[in-house]
Amino acid sequence: MISPKYSFTHYYLSCKTLSNAKIPPHIVNLYVDYNCPFSAKLFLKFYGKILPELQSKHPDKFQFVYVNVVQPWHPNSVLLNEFSLVYAKLLRELKEGDDLVTPFWDFSKVLYENKEEFYDNSNIKLTRNEIYEQIYDVVSKHTELKFEKDKILNELQIKVGGEPDNAGNGASADIKYFTKYLRGVGVHATPTVSIDGVVEPSISSGTSEEELIKIFESKL
Repeated sequence: MISPKYSFTHYYLSCKTLSNAKIPPHIVNLYVDYNCPFSAKLFLKFYGKILPELQSKHPDKFQFVYVNVVQPWHPNSVLLNEFSLVYAKLLRELKEGDDLVTPFWDFSKVLYENKEEFYDNSNIKLTRNEIYEQIYDVVSKHTELKFEKDKILNELQIKVGGEPDNAGNGASADIKYFTKYLRGVGVHATPTVSIDGVVEPSISSGTSEEELIKIFESKL
């Protein structure tokens, strides 16, 4: 399970929700990438039906965790995950009483629903900094982001000119964290789903919603 640092955004059930749970929930890690069409198919099934249905039928029995996976053969994957992690970082800086889970998961939903905007040949003429702007523009058309455009871009965009610099941006520390984490757990392909630390091989993007419910209920 990823660091509790990300619990305010990446954990589907908030710590407050689970505070009264008598039995610890099963931990389900969703290893997904914004540039992966198969990740999109599975995430949209989970967020649209599986997570709310399991929470309704079996309250607080499953903690779903979003795990950012960068697939480096898609350059836009890096930029999309950087944007995601900066957005999550800014959300965490808000007061704890706010619901920070919904903004992050809704943001992710919009990216998956508009994944074709960021395919390799969709924005090949744009610079890195312009693609960060494109991400904001695409997402903000479909959901309200918690921060103004400049606030997010200031964390991401690389300054032009000056002495050669390779320091990265406001997402670099989080990108490094998730890269090391994925190496440690041995997950490389997307989508991958683990339940209580064990990869569940029967789950793929083609698994039906009904079968997904049965798989999770079999763990109870």
